[in-house]
Amino acid sequence: MIAFNDIDNAKHIVIRTDANSFANASALYSYILSKHKKVSLVVTEVIDTKFSFLPWYAKQREKLPASCDLVIESQADSIALFEAFKSNGVAINQKMATSLFAGLLEFTEGFLGVTCNGTAFAVASELIECKAQHLTCKEFLQKRESLALFRLKSLMYKNMVQSSNGQVVHMYITDEDLKSTGARLKDVEKIQKELLKMVHVKEVRLYKSDDNNKILKSIKEI
Repeated sequence: MIAFNDIDNAKHIVIRTDANSFANASALYSYILSKHKKVSLVVTEVIDTKFSFLPWYAKQREKLPASCDLVIESQADSIALFEAFKSNGVAINQKMATSLFAGLLEFTEGFLGVTCNGTAFAVASELIECKAQHLTCKEFLQKRESLALFRLKSLMYKNMVQSSNGQVVHMYITDEDLKSTGARLKDVEKIQKELLKMVHVKEVRLYKSDDNNKILKSIKEI
């Protein structure tokens, strides 16, 4: 939970975020700016360029400034952040609404994941009423894929194997595959989820073929 009283009393606030919570961090950044406070956005990992449409993407930095007197750890749950804003009487402007909508898309996996429920749709509706640029969010987060991801798909689809009457898909990855394509393990998970859409497939298993075929992750149909 965001300590709003602490924000009021702080002079220089740092929002620390990873890729999963970056959109929410952008919403918090807008809110803190509206309070006329000094704020810095510190990232703990590389943030995908798909988030470049968000208002404070260019403000990210890697090092914690020495002058900060409050650090907020951004979380991925956009619904919780939206409700925290509302319960504290925060007026959500367009930049905040757009960032929250982007976070909601990521948090609910495009309204298709297990975290999606009736509340998610209600929040989405309210954010659109707050003039969230929802079409831009969908364009950048759902309709665009990196060249690295396409390269990785070509490798992994070529080497995949099905078993159990097609219900289980076995996929293989190496460090060299990631290096040569420029992709990340997060991209591999996207491919696994995509394969669950195939007819009859119930489970997708990922193996590290350069590590004695160690199982890295198994995703099953919900």
